[in-house]
Formats: sequence, structure tokens, C-alpha cells
Amino acid sequence: MAADNSAVFRLCQQLDMINAPAHRDDFDVSFFHILRSRGEGRDVLLVAEDEAGVVVGYAYLTVSRLLYAGGLSAHLEELVVDPSARGAGLGSDLVRACERVCIDRGVGQLTMSTRRAGGFYSRLGYERTAEFYKKLFRRQPAG
Repeated sequence: MAADNSAVFRLCQQLDMINAPAHRDDFDVSFFHILRSRGEGRDVLLVAEDEAGVVVGYAYLTVSRLLYAGGLSAHLEELVVDPSARGAGLGSDLVRACERVCIDRGVGQLTMSTRRAGGFYSRLGYERTAEFYKKLFRRQPAG
């Protein structure tokens, strides 16, 4: 998995974000911590490869205990499929793999936030339930 660092970084740059994606150094630190904490059950990083073994997609899921949920809840933080691999069901496969992880761990719900992929998630059986707000605390580099 550590060898997938560069491939996941390349895919991460494709996320449709309002703000600039992470700088490589910041990404590397986050990637290291995610890999290190995988055995603790909070962070789940799944990668998808093509027939040649090239990473063409990933899903990053966090699992936490929430008071209102009365137990474990998961949030699909990031889902990216390279444009060259889209349309073949890889995104759906990654979401289903996340669902299996949740079921295996006794998670009661899986949530995600999206600006453009609502139809995709609806087709997979998800319902729109909330709005998403954020406030940045890290200064963005001047453009």
C-alpha cells in the first residue's frame, strides 16, 4: 500500500474541490498517518487497480463512534476514479467495498458529502439528508 502513495496523490489532485488540493508534503504526512492507523479501525483506504496493476481509483473512509447514531458511523471522505477508468462500474465497486467494510465492522450508517455526484449515490440507494458547510483554518497559498 505504501508504494501506492504517488498514484493516490495523482488521483487526489482530480478531486473536485473548491480550494486547492493538498501540497505533496502535506499529502505524504496524511498518507503515512492513514496507513499507520489502519489497524486501529478508524481509517480505511481502498485502492482499485487495472489489469496492469496501475492504481486507477481509491476510496477513503473514516469510522467513528457518534452519540446521535448510537454507535459506529462511517463517512466516505474521498472517492476518485481516474477518467480513463470511468464508466466501467469501478466507483460503484469501491462504494460497495466500503459498504462491506462497514457491515463487517458493525457500522450503523455510511454517509458522504458531494457537490456533483448526488445522482451516482442515489442510484446506489443513498438518500440526500443534509447540507455541508466548512470553514478553513489553514491558510491557502496566494494564487
